[in-house]
Amino acid sequence: MGMTARERIMAFFHGEEPDKIPVFAYDASILGGQQGGWARRLQARGMGITRLVPPHQPYFFHPNDVNPGADDITYIETHYIEKGLPKRRLALETPVGCISSVVVGSPPPSENYACAATEEPFVKELADWRVVNYVFKRITDVLRPNYTAQKRMDDEVGDQGVVVSILDRTPFQRAWVDLADPVRAALDFKERPAEIEEYLDVQKALHERIAEIAAESPIQVFNVVENLTNIISPPYFSQYCTPFYKMYQKAFEGRDAVLGAHFDGQIGHITKEIGDAHLDYIDSYTVPPVGDVSLTEAKRLWPGLRLWINCPPHLAQAEPDEVRAGYELIAEEWGSKTGIAVNHIEEIPVYKWEEHLSAALDAFGY
Repeated sequence: MGMTARERIMAFFHGEEPDKIPVFAYDASILGGQQGGWARRLQARGMGITRLVPPHQPYFFHPNDVNPGADDITYIETHYIEKGLPKRRLALETPVGCISSVVVGSPPPSENYACAATEEPFVKELADWRVVNYVFKRITDVLRPNYTAQKRMDDEVGDQGVVVSILDRTPFQRAWVDLADPVRAALDFKERPAEIEEYLDVQKALHERIAEIAAESPIQVFNVVENLTNIISPPYFSQYCTPFYKMYQKAFEGRDAVLGAHFDGQIGHITKEIGDAHLDYIDSYTVPPVGDVSLTEAKRLWPGLRLWINCPPHLAQAEPDEVRAGYELIAEEWGSKTGIAVNHIEEIPVYKWEEHLSAALDAFGY
């Protein structure tokens, strides 16, 4: 009798050999779709479902979860249509000022904000960091465990999948993904004014509190949701990412936990730094030609590091035969069922989810 989807993915996380290379899809609700017939049909074949649940609340994740949950901060969310596109203005009114962001979703009928584009960031000028710092101080003050929701989700998923305990982005990644545009973030971090020095102190305190809570989480698998790519330099990775990974690794000592990070782009410039971070796995690993580190190179550079790879973005619009051939090449290059898994990505159109993931299952012998 073969493994369940849960057994398969847990074997991956722990560096053990599963009966087949695991194939997973995110819970479709977070991508603006429905967990309908396509999911049931693929789950019957062995595909698993991934749910992402933070170990704490509130959880600041732009643009979907930015309400600080503090009684002295007013959160206002406004929905509107402009030039046929759905938009949301997210505003935070605090005792020290107001900041707001505008995000653009997919056009109707999906109106999907999982892949939203930031039209206007929260931080537009240096003074806005002062408001940001107040917001995250208050988030740290009110932070509380989210264990009940994690246990409920884990029970709902059961043998059909896995719940991943997601952790906040590290300071530089948060600065350019959640708060400012890349240019603003890079300039301010380079010049390091007092507002950025305070921001770094505030983020360190926040992560220390999160680590305390995460250490008691009922979930075994942790993922720092970085969205890391070649925007970050090797020195910035070593200074602003690695120490936080070490913080969580120390917090998880003595328990059966695995820690990974979400790197979904080009990472060839930080291969040494990634090795020095001693993560257990990379989530959303992007294979060439979109990514810039081959599976062969990855196996040589990082022995024992598991790769939870994206459905290859260059195959997102491909026909099923081409998709299957692409996955067969991936399996052939990796040369093992150990240390590799495939996860669904947002770039695949909703109407192609079933045929794309079915092709992956075909390629891996389901």
